[in-house]
Amino acid sequence: MPIQSLLLDAAEDHFAKRGVLETRLADIREEVGVSVGGVYHHFPGKKELYAQVWLRAIGDYHDMFLAVLAECPGAREGVEGVVTSHLEWVSHNRDRATILASPRPPGIDERAAEGNAVFFRTVMSWWRTHEHYGAVRCLDFDVLNALWLGPAQEYSRHWLAGSTTTDPTSVAPELSRAAWNSLRTQE
Repeated sequence: MPIQSLLLDAAEDHFAKRGVLETRLADIREEVGVSVGGVYHHFPGKKELYAQVWLRAIGDYHDMFLAVLAECPGAREGVEGVVTSHLEWVSHNRDRATILASPRPPGIDERAAEGNAVFFRTVMSWWRTHEHYGAVRCLDFDVLNALWLGPAQEYSRHWLAGSTTTDPTSVAPELSRAAWNSLRTQE
């Protein structure tokens, strides 16, 4: 495995478990077994290393989300599938989920703007198609996101913090059904 990937993996583990402020580059370097110069050859400092870990985590999450929408032609299947997959992703990617639930790296919004624009455009295109056919409600993105993923994200934050111990996948049926009921067109 390339040194850069090993550094990212080790950094992800340390940042998730100890936080950015408590993580020392020396600990990451020692875990991977590279020299100080080996770290700085790939990353100019801890700030950039954290930014790269965060960008990798959000990219992985976006890939999962868009794959679910691509596989789910129906509105209900997509809404429920995204909630279920979100909770599965959090459960199986605890370190990455912890990184995304932590404060964003400074200046990351500009660096992530292009990927985020593609992601949000794709999600909203999928949504508007189902809205056009009357399957789901007409909602602005902020409200849509809160209703669709808000409860799952809140549950995930509690689980990641250790204040609830039931694995997120166990609550997926209930939360995905609740999301669908709040987003579907009421008859």
